[in-house]
Amino acid sequence: MPPPPKPGVIPLRPLTVGDILGGAFSALGRHWKQLFGVALVAYGIAALVVGGTVAIAVAAVHAHLDPVFDQPYGVDPVRADVQPVVIAGVVVFLVSMAMWLVSMALVYAAVPAVLQDAVLGRRTTFGPTWRKAWSRFPAVLGALALQWLAMMGALVVFLALMLVTILSTSRHDAAPVALTIVFLLVFLGLTPVGIWLWVRFAFAPAAAVLENQRPVEALRRSARLVKDAWWRTFGIVLLIGMISGMIGYFVQLPFTYGGIFAAMPLALASGDAVGPKIMAVVVIAVLYLIGTVISQFLSTTLPQLAAGLLYIDQRIRRESLAPALADAAGVPSAPAPPMGTW
Repeated sequence: MPPPPKPGVIPLRPLTVGDILGGAFSALGRHWKQLFGVALVAYGIAALVVGGTVAIAVAAVHAHLDPVFDQPYGVDPVRADVQPVVIAGVVVFLVSMAMWLVSMALVYAAVPAVLQDAVLGRRTTFGPTWRKAWSRFPAVLGALALQWLAMMGALVVFLALMLVTILSTSRHDAAPVALTIVFLLVFLGLTPVGIWLWVRFAFAPAAAVLENQRPVEALRRSARLVKDAWWRTFGIVLLIGMISGMIGYFVQLPFTYGGIFAAMPLALASGDAVGPKIMAVVVIAVLYLIGTVISQFLSTTLPQLAAGLLYIDQRIRRESLAPALADAAGVPSAPAPPMGTW
């Protein structure tokens, strides 16, 4: 039998683990500029919004900060000073979580858009990738928000039980044995539930972008495709996640220590001057931020590329997608095996 066509990063047949890992790295190597451009826009917008929120919050509660954090030893701050600071902190936390979700959704929407061209062997630029990602961004955001809310519901139950345990411990010097056992059982039960939901809905961004599915339909579509392939999906996504995490860690190391070594002459040779010390802090912060952005980019895009290829693999296996992909790529599809062969 002749080999199956391979117009892009994967052969148009059921994929092996090596095909998926190699395809994810190949897609990133071919289209990293488009993905990194979308990621920079997403992270930049998130950083501006969060930074502005922090500045507004600090300005709003500036008069209450010293009475809360600069009290003499043994003196508790009054409620009138604590309450505004707590409210400001909660607002900053909620805005940060919302912008994290928004930036992740935009990057998650760009990955399938790029992956479609990578599988078909097409060249693309930032403009088409951005337009495709932006048009499907609301659907991806909705799917991620629903998935996040489902997992947060389980987390709220866990946190509520933990709070009850802490309060019981503070009142009785030791938590009741029954409550402690229930706390451990809930923790042990919610952890696999969260992992199960994470894998079950792993294909939702790809379905939302490549099939123009709405958020709920994308989640259902992902659940149907993952069915009977949960462990395979879990293992491959976990493997590529560990690999991308290690790569991101080793990428960030030279930026972190490079910033420290670059700032040491400024910090040591300046004497009591404040300007060089501020410049040293800026150098460290800038290099650390660059390393963090690159590391976050790798740890986000590589697992999503693998999840997108797994989504395509499941459609090839269950829906005979390979001939349609070959037609879209303009290459002859693999011939059917002759009758009577195994």
